[in-house]
Amino acid sequence: MLSLPRPDRAAPRWLRSVARLALLALGGVALAYAVWWLSLDLALAQTRDDAQRHLRFVAHELTGALDKYEAVPQVLARHPALSALLAEPASKARATEVNALLEGVAHDAAAAAIFLIDAKGLTLASSNWRDEQTFLGQTYAYRPYFLDALARGSGHFYARGATTGTPGYFIAHRLNGPRPGVVVLKVSMEEMEVNWARSAGELMLADTLGVVFLATRPEWKYRALRPLTAAMRADLQATQQYGDLPLAPLQRKVSSLPTAERVERVAMGTASLRALVIEQPVDSRGWTLLSFTEIHGAEQIAAGRAWATALAWVSLLLAHAYWQLRRRRARERLVAQGELRAAHDNLEMRIAERTRELLARVDELHRTERTLRATQDELVQAGKLAVLGQMAASITHEINQPLAALRALNDNARVFLERGMQADAEANLDAIANLTQRIAGIVAQLKGFARRDELRVQPVPVAPAFHAALALVGAEARRQGVRLDCPPVPDGLAVMGQQVRIEQVLVNLLRNGIDANAEKGGGTVTLSATVEGDQALLRVTDDGPGLSEDVQARLFEPFFTTKRRGDGLGLGLSISASIANALGGSLQGGNREQGGAQFTLRLPIA
Repeated sequence: MLSLPRPDRAAPRWLRSVARLALLALGGVALAYAVWWLSLDLALAQTRDDAQRHLRFVAHELTGALDKYEAVPQVLARHPALSALLAEPASKARATEVNALLEGVAHDAAAAAIFLIDAKGLTLASSNWRDEQTFLGQTYAYRPYFLDALARGSGHFYARGATTGTPGYFIAHRLNGPRPGVVVLKVSMEEMEVNWARSAGELMLADTLGVVFLATRPEWKYRALRPLTAAMRADLQATQQYGDLPLAPLQRKVSSLPTAERVERVAMGTASLRALVIEQPVDSRGWTLLSFTEIHGAEQIAAGRAWATALAWVSLLLAHAYWQLRRRRARERLVAQGELRAAHDNLEMRIAERTRELLARVDELHRTERTLRATQDELVQAGKLAVLGQMAASITHEINQPLAALRALNDNARVFLERGMQADAEANLDAIANLTQRIAGIVAQLKGFARRDELRVQPVPVAPAFHAALALVGAEARRQGVRLDCPPVPDGLAVMGQQVRIEQVLVNLLRNGIDANAEKGGGTVTLSATVEGDQALLRVTDDGPGLSEDVQARLFEPFFTTKRRGDGLGLGLSISASIANALGGSLQGGNREQGGAQFTLRLPIA
């Protein structure tokens, strides 16, 4: 039988290399995506928990603020003067007496108004009887609070005032007697709305029909969470709860994210807000509190961790390639030695040829070494960016506080100028200038810390480096309830190094100390400097639980961390040790006899 040659099914070598590189690249992309998804999910879950706690507090505060007024109309309903006026509605003397009584009670209770209505809905007396827009003589028989009070003894209703146009919460109570009536107390909720605007996140309060009547954003007020039916609008028109306002639906659109959290894009004037939405019912009133928390910070944190993971993956691939290259070079040198022994007759020519080859390989090794150094610099930069990403929430809070103060001072200065109070306005402007300098200082610290620079060893004063590192972690320490202590640095002490990289090591050590103390509910992290021979010892100590033997054995191992998953990559101490070695110093860590951990950065004195 005639046999045909079998085709070679083995793929070309270059094709296998391309396929291997593609698989490695896909693996890195998949790993970075997984880190991004997990980090975003954890950040959104933390944001949701914080928002839920805040909503529960706001709901409790709202209920408490309204409940304190419940007893006022109940007590007034037992007052004989009100019953006497209902019995003699035409008596001017009794009307004057009740008007004065209601005026005094409204002033003492800080109520917007208190008024008395007869069984037909006509107002007989009111605390605002002196005002031009008084309730006297007005008929409120169509209001639900009046109808509920007559039918069940009490009534509650939020609405815009039919007489004044001022919104408020109405609490009504029935007067029992020969001539029944209703005493009504009106509470203004504008102060509560102003307080919401000063808190974190955006809030809105909607009634049982889904109409927003309190909100931190003016453009959200009197908008409907969902389209209103014709029957709903008919009920609103009958009770005149919101007058003739159009009550247009609020523009909301669910934003797609690969997480379980509910994220929406909500219209905000000409712009929109992409936020995590949390709802909280208000007990016994049928209202719903909604919280909208911006998620841009959480997305930035997740993106930063994903990029750090991708850089770490590339670093591992480069390290593996370098190891393979060294093995190949070792095999080539053995082969070259055998060839040199076998080609003794042509020794001169072979030596020259091999010399040229070795010189080319040395150049290649130098290029590889430069590539590795560049990769190390990229890893150091990634470590700085990862630290900044993890401190983003604290830094944002540190900047938001002066920003909120700036807005308040600016509003006050405008009022002072309108009233001709020049000195007060100038004082506010001076305060605004100080706050802007504070924000500029924070931003300058961040820019200096995140700046990419080459390693250039030079004298670095220790005190400014200490102050810069403490400034970068100060906000996080306050958030965690940890106190920072820095004893005076010896006068004129300077070390050989590079300020930004020394600050990076100190920030890593300080943040580790803050995290360790936070586990125990607080404590003190101390940053100090001493001199020992020709070296400066920069120490960071904490009051935390200390380091176990297993942790001390793997302290500077890359990707080893004792923090929760998603809180760190385990590269901080590894990068810090590399920086210390590159600066001609060292980094050691251990436990103190009195408890807690201590890390010592040794650097040559300048």
